[in-house]
Amino acid sequence: MKITRELINRYLKNQCSAEEAAYLEDYIAHLGESLDQLLSKEEWDLTDENLDYPHQQEIKAKIFAFAKKQNVLKYNKKLLRIVSAAAAIVVFILGFYVSLNPFLNKPAPDVRKIAAIEDEKEEVSNLYYINSGNHNMLLTASDGSVITLYPQSEIKYAEDFSTQQERVLYLKGKAKFEVAKDKSKPFRVHSTGVVTTALGTVFSVDELRSTQTQIKLMEGKIEVKAVDHQRGKELVRTFLPHEEITLDHRELKVVEEIKTHTIGTDRGGHFLQNNQIIQFKNIALQDVLTILMQNYDIKLQYDKSLISNKFYSGTFTNKTNVFEEIIREINYLHHAGINYTNPQ
Repeated sequence: MKITRELINRYLKNQCSAEEAAYLEDYIAHLGESLDQLLSKEEWDLTDENLDYPHQQEIKAKIFAFAKKQNVLKYNKKLLRIVSAAAAIVVFILGFYVSLNPFLNKPAPDVRKIAAIEDEKEEVSNLYYINSGNHNMLLTASDGSVITLYPQSEIKYAEDFSTQQERVLYLKGKAKFEVAKDKSKPFRVHSTGVVTTALGTVFSVDELRSTQTQIKLMEGKIEVKAVDHQRGKELVRTFLPHEEITLDHRELKVVEEIKTHTIGTDRGGHFLQNNQIIQFKNIALQDVLTILMQNYDIKLQYDKSLISNKFYSGTFTNKTNVFEEIIREINYLHHAGINYTNPQ
């Protein structure tokens, strides 16, 4: 189901079906941005302005008073009428249709978000989908890319990519992407704290837990990037087909990684780190060192020629500074001469 101007009109008039109402209410309940994100300014302008809803005069007065106080009355009168109509949705969703007082006592920033449409900004018409059912939802973007949206997930992206410099999608939950090839327009999926970039490929992104994201690559090549500007730390990894990574996007640490069979070898690698153990199985030494530097914020010095085409397996109890034990064992087994600088 797609959120449209007609759907919002019917909702505000109490004319939509129970399924449509539940769909729209579920979206607004999870909306992380202002209600003006539901439709573009042009679509709001076309929405029926003669709508009746409970306590409409009090809501309008509250919004206009706040707008005047904040000096944000740069919207046309019709748009403000529609914005105040949108406020009725908030009243209904939060259960305030019986008593308006809790809504009127909401902090000012929440009200300002409702009236945050600026005429000067060039707006992009976006599509929003929520899969609140039990079956996968199949979507096709304007460039031909196919998106499989899994249950209890939602996605937002531009209705037309042809006018955009890049193809940007915002995901909450889990989705699989079959990306149409277009080298001039990178395909970027934003999930919580992570950006996955592809040019032509098939991959999935799954927000497993509130702090973890899993990315699997089926075809092509992708770059996974997460940045913590406050700590000056980033995670950037490139993956080949049949490889996957699970990362803690809050701490920017690798939790699990599966590597494909390496050309010329019969090895498939696996890395796992949890509260109990840290484990490497047939992981290339270069990847081992990359993971250690990422997870423990250390700097390593080594001769790349001494670790080239070498693999490592080992299981350790996960404890403070376990990386020291791992490096000692690698140096002993492979004579790698690895030195490290202690984390700050």
